[in-house]
Amino acid sequence: MMNLYNKRFPRRFALIGTAFVAAALFGMAVSVSAAPGSSYHGTFSETADGHDLGYDIHGSAKMTVGSTHTAVKVNIAGLDPATVYTSHLHNGTCASGGGGHYQNEVGPWVTPPNELWLTTNGANLVPNNGGVAHGHGFAPWVARTSSPSPSTNALSVIVHAPPRGARIACADLQ
Repeated sequence: MMNLYNKRFPRRFALIGTAFVAAALFGMAVSVSAAPGSSYHGTFSETADGHDLGYDIHGSAKMTVGSTHTAVKVNIAGLDPATVYTSHLHNGTCASGGGGHYQNEVGPWVTPPNELWLTTNGANLVPNNGGVAHGHGFAPWVARTSSPSPSTNALSVIVHAPPRGARIACADLQ
């Protein structure tokens, strides 16, 4: 067995080599952005708050990650036609309550373009007379989906109801 700590191979070189290998392996394991062209799908259902408020929500969400952008489309039924909703990416799963708002750059900017919000009219998610909303959103950045820090990943789409922003529906993106 070779002794790495002899005069021809000083200990500092062994430590430097070990550090280099560890850094290389760590770098390979860290994948912060989704692969371009990836699609993630989810199915909406009402949350506990949505159920308590009398909603019966169902629908679908699709997030597509391009080489320079992220796009999300939603189709949601069971909404109140007289209500204007907000909807955007979140950084938690539905089972965990959806976490917080997904942000491209984590910080105080809680609106687009730092967040991806969904719209039917350029500003909000507005259902038709049948309670159905077909929304979309676009952001000029590539969403993270597999960062080692789960709280920085785009994991779900949440629908909020006014006036206090109750989370009434959620779709996990998988």
